Amino acid sequence: MCNVHGCRSEFIDEGRRRAKANGAAPFGQGAYFIGKVLWAKGLRYLLEYLSADEGGAPAAALEAGEGGRLDVAVDVFGTGDDLAEVEAAAAAASLDLRFMGSRDHADASLHAYKVFVNPSRTEVLSTTTAEALAMGKFAIVAQHPSNAFFSTFPNCLVYSSPGEFSACVEKALSSDPAPLSVRDRYRLSWEAATDRFLDAAELGGEQSAGPGSGRADRIAEAAAHALHSAAARVEPLRRAAGAGADTRDGPKSVDGEWTPRWVKRG
Repeated sequence: MCNVHGCRSEFIDEGRRRAKANGAAPFGQGAYFIGKVLWAKGLRYLLEYLSADEGGAPAAALEAGEGGRLDVAVDVFGTGDDLAEVEAAAAAASLDLRFMGSRDHADASLHAYKVFVNPSRTEVLSTTTAEALAMGKFAIVAQHPSNAFFSTFPNCLVYSSPGEFSACVEKALSSDPAPLSVRDRYRLSWEAATDRFLDAAELGGEQSAGPGSGRADRIAEAAAHALHSAAARVEPLRRAAGAGADTRDGPKSVDGEWTPRWVKRG
């Protein structure tokens, strides 16, 4: 799996600022989750893990809030269709979750949080995890193919069980993230994501040497391309194919006085 997503510049800039500070600007807040408040985002797992005993075993009854469990407060940022149910389940289990409403991840009020928790096991691409890492935070994520790219970052802590989740949380809250290196900042940028996309899009051996790659096939493909290009320059053929009238050539300049030739004046 290839991660072909990048972060907005404000996340990269925050990570650069943190790296330059090198511990001089400590994080003042603990753990948080940001995203759609949906059970599908793994929030049921989060409630179960926070309700587990110290060894990681689930409490006998989540609703009863039984069992000694990880004493961790998590602020939840976001809204969603399951918000009321998640709030009720957290209250019934006496979990220390505060629901803070919707907020952009780049908002300055979130910069002080040190630990981003993403319990989802269904993500294909987790933008918020990339953003948290870009800002120099810890990111705690599940062992999952979509997290393989993130797991290569030193501040990404990966778990595969409730016990490992507890260990990751305790480690993150009791230590400081490593300053984001220049290389890792680049890996989270759109420039690097584009490079990865181009690398992934390159033809492999099965395309360059497999069926349809012979000399005759290449000649036929080139002929079809030439025919299509030539037909696209013939106005009657363009119109027959569904193109708008006089749309082959663009205007030399576009200003407030310009009107397309196919638009009737007056």
